[in-house]
Amino acid sequence: MKVVSITGATSGVGKTTLAAKLLSQLDNWAACKVTACIGGKDHRCPRGKSDTCGVCSSLETDYVIEDGEDIINVPGTDTGRLSRAGAKKVLWVKATPAFVQIAVSDVLKRVQGFDGIIFEGNHALKHLVPDLSIMVLSKKDRYKKSAKDIIDKIDLFFSWENEDGLFDRILEGIRSSIPF
Repeated sequence: MKVVSITGATSGVGKTTLAAKLLSQLDNWAACKVTACIGGKDHRCPRGKSDTCGVCSSLETDYVIEDGEDIINVPGTDTGRLSRAGAKKVLWVKATPAFVQIAVSDVLKRVQGFDGIIFEGNHALKHLVPDLSIMVLSKKDRYKKSAKDIIDKIDLFFSWENEDGLFDRILEGIRSSIPF
């Protein structure tokens, strides 16, 4: 099974868009969205927002792996987009940073039998040795802390502004032996 990690220099750069575009072209692939809930019991928003969505504050255990269609296929969510793009199975990890590694390991066990999996999220890459790791760059050349923490593990930097056929080369690499 191939493992691809899609990370982002900042929030909102198009990680899910890239993952969905790839999944629409790949057969028998799974996807996993990883949300790291930081701040201990206070669960402050990892995106630095004061008006949080409630995901992290609702986490009652160290981690949870969501796979129910009622949660995954909610319109307008990243997981819903991954599912509609063609992922055969979509999982959503919500975890405190100390438990991301255990959750990622559990995910890998759950997706045996698929040709590959795309992990979306910076924190997953800390605990993976993927076949390919991609970072989607920010238009303003900024990097959040979680991106700086993994930058040495990135195989390929992707910019929507300068895409120029890079998507097709990524897709071909994934379909073959991923020689990046």
